[in-house]
Formats: sequence, C-alpha cells, structure tokens
Amino acid sequence: MGTLLITRHGETEWNAAGRIQGHTDIGLSSIGAAQARSLGERLSGLSIDAAYSSDLKRTSETAKLALRERGTVLIETPLLREYNKGEFEGMTLSEIKSQFPDEYPKYLEKNLDYAPKGGESTRAVSARRAQIIGEIKSKHLDQTVLIVSHGGVLRAAMVSLLGMPREREKLVICVRELGLTIIDTFADNAVLRQFKTRRILMVRYIMEWLVRQDNVDSEVVSLKWQDKF
Repeated sequence: MGTLLITRHGETEWNAAGRIQGHTDIGLSSIGAAQARSLGERLSGLSIDAAYSSDLKRTSETAKLALRERGTVLIETPLLREYNKGEFEGMTLSEIKSQFPDEYPKYLEKNLDYAPKGGESTRAVSARRAQIIGEIKSKHLDQTVLIVSHGGVLRAAMVSLLGMPREREKLVICVRELGLTIIDTFADNAVLRQFKTRRILMVRYIMEWLVRQDNVDSEVVSLKWQDKF
C-alpha cells in the first residue's frame, strides 16, 4: 500500500484578491509562507519518502518550507501545474463577466472540453494529471508521498484516483490552501482516508458514491470543515 498526502499551495496575493492565477508564476504571500511552515509542523509525525510539486513558485515554495527540516528531495514537474486559464489569468470573476459576457457562462459550465482562449480544458488537464499520478504510484509503491499542487489539478487527481465519474470533477472543491487529503493507493484502486476542506459541493453525493464503491474507509475517513491551517 502506498499513501499520497495531497495538499494545495499556500495563499498568494492573487488568491487574497480573487484573481485567477493559472500558469502565472506568483509566489507565496507572507500568510502563505506561514501556512506552509504550519503544514510542516502538521506533517512532523509522518515519514515522507518523496515529494512532488508543480514547477510554479507557489507550490515549490510551499513544499520547500514544509519540508525544510527534512532531507526529502523535492521533484518539480510541469505536469502538476494548475489549469492554463489563458486570457482570463490575472482577472477576477467579476472582470471576466463584464469584459467577456459571452464567455463567462461557458467558463462557469461543467463542460470538460471548454477552454478559455489560450488556455486548457478540463479534459486536457486530466490527461497530464493522469500521467504524473500514474508515474508517482508506480515509482513509489509502499511509500508515502507528499504532493503539493493546485486546486484544479488536485480535484482532478482525487476524482481519478477514487474512480469517480469525470463529469463530476468540477463539482468537487478539493481543498482550500493547505487542506490535507490522504489517499491510500493499491494496485487497482484507492481508498480515501482523510479529506479536509473549507468548502465542498456535493458532499452527500461524493461520500455516498465512495461508500458504494468501497473507496472510502468508513472508520477512518475524516471529512471536516477546516477553518484553521
């Protein structure tokens, strides 16, 4: 059995301002750096064999701060990058609505094939996410791996690992900054052990579906509102 410790990067100034980041390389804010150090303290009792992040500053900085007391080597890969949001990057939702009134409803739809101009679709991100998660699982059998990435990518990874229908992907808000999800992986399936979040849509659907598929440990799973990091 392998174990994936999946978390999102700490806060950035654009997070705080509600601006879409995508591939724009924004570093952590002072709050985000403090959150990352706090994550390291929360992980202090766990053995971590390997660590992965995207190659964007907000995730690599988070991982390095969380791992600062360890000798764990961090592997940075573009396969764990957030969705490329194209021309919407740097904008707030209200700005998109006012400047791109025809595109705004399409952006909000749960269409796996929609992509902003110059950006990526959910289906495209799912393909690269499947590649890196598959590589991590096969390379680190029976090991514990920390993955620091982005909300959209982590949501896609969670849906894929647990075998949920892909069309439900955009209904899952996986984690807020530094919320920790733990998934135990096996040769042909995975089991959700802990799921911490500040917000989640479709909680009843997700949990009932996982229980039906035996993909959630009913005795161990932790589904909590996380208001503190």
